[in-house]
Amino acid sequence: MPIYEYRCQHCQRVSSYFVKTYGAAPLLECTHCESPDLRRIMSSVAYIRSEADKLAQLDPKYTKMVDRALAKSPGDTNPEHYVNKMVPFSKAKEQGDPYFKE
Repeated sequence: MPIYEYRCQHCQRVSSYFVKTYGAAPLLECTHCESPDLRRIMSSVAYIRSEADKLAQLDPKYTKMVDRALAKSPGDTNPEHYVNKMVPFSKAKEQGDPYFKE
């Protein structure tokens, strides 16, 4: 069921109309000034891509650029640096909740 957009030729505002069937032309009037002089306009469209599609469209050079940038950066800026330093709570140097110390 489409949503059509129309521009009023009198007040130049855009109105959207939900139409229950594709073939039927709705009886329309401007929702702002009630003028019947409307012209249908092209609506914007949202296209949602999956993460796989986004990755497939990346430039192959991008991964190499990221790898070179990480190689030039200090070691502690790489997220894996901190992941490798993580230990289970049972083996931690200090016991207790580490986030809310006072």
